[in-house]
Amino acid sequence: MGTQMQRRTILLAGAGAAAASAVPGVALAQAKSTAAAAAKPAEAYGPLRLLVPAAQGGGWDQTARAMASALQASKLVEQVEFEYKPGKGGVPGLAYFVEKYAGQPNTLMLGGMVMLGAIALNRATVDMRRVTPIARLTADSLVVMVPKNSPLRSQADLNDKLKAAPGGIRFGGGSAGGVDHMLMGMMGRALDVPPANLHYQAYAGGGELVAALSKGELDVGISGFSEAKQALDSGAVRALAISSRADSDGIRSLRSQGVATDMANWRGLFAPPGLDPAQIQKHIRLSAALNASPAWVAELKKNRWANAYTSGAPFAELVETEQTTARVVLHLLKLG
Repeated sequence: MGTQMQRRTILLAGAGAAAASAVPGVALAQAKSTAAAAAKPAEAYGPLRLLVPAAQGGGWDQTARAMASALQASKLVEQVEFEYKPGKGGVPGLAYFVEKYAGQPNTLMLGGMVMLGAIALNRATVDMRRVTPIARLTADSLVVMVPKNSPLRSQADLNDKLKAAPGGIRFGGGSAGGVDHMLMGMMGRALDVPPANLHYQAYAGGGELVAALSKGELDVGISGFSEAKQALDSGAVRALAISSRADSDGIRSLRSQGVATDMANWRGLFAPPGLDPAQIQKHIRLSAALNASPAWVAELKKNRWANAYTSGAPFAELVETEQTTARVVLHLLKLG
C-alpha cells in the first residue's frame, strides 16, 4: 500500500445542490456578483470524497478543509471524507487516485502546480493526462523567509550572499520539483548563480519548514504565503520578499528588490478517469456553485487566496500548458 493513509469524515448538514450554470471569470468580485444565481439548487450531489495527495497541514489539506467548510455552510453536499496519500509532490497520490478510483463519480483529487513540477522532476509514468481537470480554484504567491534572528535583514542581503557564496545558503521548501524549488532556481538564474551551486531541502509541509527555520537547520525558506502567514504573524520567521509581480500584503516583491522573476502557485480539482460526460459536468457544476457561494468567498478572504476560478476545457488547456512550462523550467534550471 505504500505510505500509510489517514481518513477523516466530516458530516455535513443536509443534502444540497450544485449550480445549474458555470461561473465565468476569476476575480473575487465576479464570484460575489454571481453568487445568488449560481447557488440555485439543481440536483442532490450526495457524499464526496476528497483525496489529498500530501500530508495533513499543507496547502492542499488547507484547501480541502476550506472547501469542506464552504460546502457545509452552503449545503451543497451531504458528507465529505478526506483521504491522505502523501509523498513526492503528489506523484504517488496521483497514481493511487487513478488506480483506485477510476470510474467512481463522487471522488475528486486536489492538485496544482506543485504536482506538475513533481511529475516533471520524477519523470512520472502516471501524469495529468490520466485524470480530468475540473476546476482551478485558488492562486497563492510565495514568500521568501528567514529565521527571526537571521543575519540576512533584507532581500538585498540575500542577493549579495547568493552572488558571493551561494553554496553557503541552505534553502528549504516544499516538495522537490515543486513551485518553491522552482522559485529558488529562478531567483538564482535571475542573479546569474549557477543552479548547481544552490542547495535545497524538501519538507512535507509548511509546519516542518517553519520548525527547521526556527531550529537553525535552514537559512532561507520558501513557502506559499497562506501557509506561512501564521508563522509570519507570530514573529517566528521574517519575510524578505514575495513572488507576486508587485508588492503585496506589506511585503516587497522580488522584482522590486532586484530579482527579475515572479511566480504563483495554484490549486484545483481533478476527477478520476472513466467518468462519462454527465458525471464530469456534475463535478463542474458543483465547483461553480462552491466558487459562487458566500462561504467560499469568505474562505478566500480568510486565507488570503486569489480567486483563480477556471473550469472545464479552459482549465484542461491551462494544465497542459503549465505541465510543459514546469518541464522546461526544471530542465533550464537543471533540477530535473
